[in-house]
Amino acid sequence: MAMKNILYQHQNRMLTALNICRSWFSISLLIPIICATEGKGPREPRLRDRGAATNQIFRNHDQRNGYVNNFIVEMDKAGYEVRTGDFEIFSTETCKLPKNAFYCLGNNPNSPYAASNIPVIPNQVPFSYGTRMREDEAIVLIGVTPPLAKYFGFTFYYNNVEYNVGDSNGGYGKGVPTLKEPEDGRSHIQASLEDPINPSNMNVTSDGSYEDAFNKDFVLISSPDQNIVSTIKDQLIKLGVPESIFNVQGLSSETIDFGIEEKHDVVSPLFRMAFFDDEDDMKDYLRSIPWSLLRVTPKVMANETIPFDRIGRDVRSADATTQEYLRPSMNQLVREIRKEIGRDGLEARSLAVEADPDRCIDERTKCFFENTDSAYFGNFPGRLFPEYGHFVVIGVNHVEAGYARYSSVTLYGAREFISVGSFTSVGDMKGSVDRYIPDDPYKDQFYAMHFKRNCTGMEYCIDVPLEGEGSMVARDTQIFMDRAYMDPNGTNGPDPAKLLPFRVIYIEEQPLSSKVSLGKERFSQIRKRLFPGKDDKNTTVQGLNVPYPPYPIE
Repeated sequence: MAMKNILYQHQNRMLTALNICRSWFSISLLIPIICATEGKGPREPRLRDRGAATNQIFRNHDQRNGYVNNFIVEMDKAGYEVRTGDFEIFSTETCKLPKNAFYCLGNNPNSPYAASNIPVIPNQVPFSYGTRMREDEAIVLIGVTPPLAKYFGFTFYYNNVEYNVGDSNGGYGKGVPTLKEPEDGRSHIQASLEDPINPSNMNVTSDGSYEDAFNKDFVLISSPDQNIVSTIKDQLIKLGVPESIFNVQGLSSETIDFGIEEKHDVVSPLFRMAFFDDEDDMKDYLRSIPWSLLRVTPKVMANETIPFDRIGRDVRSADATTQEYLRPSMNQLVREIRKEIGRDGLEARSLAVEADPDRCIDERTKCFFENTDSAYFGNFPGRLFPEYGHFVVIGVNHVEAGYARYSSVTLYGAREFISVGSFTSVGDMKGSVDRYIPDDPYKDQFYAMHFKRNCTGMEYCIDVPLEGEGSMVARDTQIFMDRAYMDPNGTNGPDPAKLLPFRVIYIEEQPLSSKVSLGKERFSQIRKRLFPGKDDKNTTVQGLNVPYPPYPIE
């Protein structure tokens, strides 16, 4: 769930923030990788209650509220205060609102986000869509997972910390240490604290399959203290909540400086979901999301807590081979496209985003709310997008190739870093290369999509108008991002090192009239520099008697 001035400043900032370590950027492919780190405790396995009967006690709001109210009463008797919060849904539409611009930077337009408004306790310094926590508290989410979709994930983020001299100003460990304190006095880390809880590892009453984790009751407890987690579990079990649906996110004091004063760290839970099978189900779910958000606080601060160890990460794509077998077909596809659009197209290099959240946490640098359930690739062409600009995006359909459950490519304007157009593996990619490599046995494992100002009469093309809905101004630069979500054979995202980067080619299709006008304009500029102050319509330039009107210099 996760950037403005003149063009040079845009490019410079994005090169730093998005980790352009070699030539220039690409918002995505730096090279992997997220692995378990020595010294961190192993993830507690989440085992499904396979074959158990489906329960639906939380779908009905009144019934769920009944459980919540009884829980509040019992926790009060046990010496705890329980406060209720709510949620803010960020979608393509709500991200257009100015108030949400900061929270939608680099948003995935195909994935609505739910941010938590966690209630504030007395004397706590608040933070929007995040919270400071005491070491003896817990955040509890009680509800129902989404209707059948390609993905959902619950992630707890290390949002921001008190600034220290030397904290990085860039992304993924590649920025430059800062000497000047930020205006808000905070370093914004925005790194996940552990792998997300998703359909492959979430405890729900199901048959254990990925698909059967949807539309199921769950309880999610996030806390630094094992004592309060045990108390919450015991009270809910007494109320009839099945133990098999409990999920725990342990927040470790090895990482987080807990407390409720300004100096303490801010953490933020974030929920993602993508590509519902039924759009009406999605609308119903998001219209009145069936969750209850609770903050549980001891009335008297605990004298002693049992902390959680820092959680390690699952290894990505441990048994998968690489996509090298696709490289010859990819190269042939690019050759065929160049025959159609012209061989003088400029190609920008793509890279893998080195989105290692543990490194971001340890080195106090920004991770832009990465998600270890995804591999990220990106490309920063460094071009403007004039009226006759034409980008061709070529890559692997990671779903058809068997490396992801869904994939997408999104175009962002660097000025706002908000999505302006995208295409996905769900209905857009397949068939897009048939006219280029019709006889290739791997053709369904590729895509080739065009981005133009006007796509009239062209298939597999995305309109990017100069104004209005989905627009991008001509003098903005572009960022293309490729996402591949969930290894079908794993519990998190595919390993970027095993995937082929996508490719972006840029050409300009100027009509003859535009080329003539451009030639006149350039000639005018030369004339005015050679003869400043001369503006009559017949001026001799270096011995040439050429009638030429005084076109303005832009």
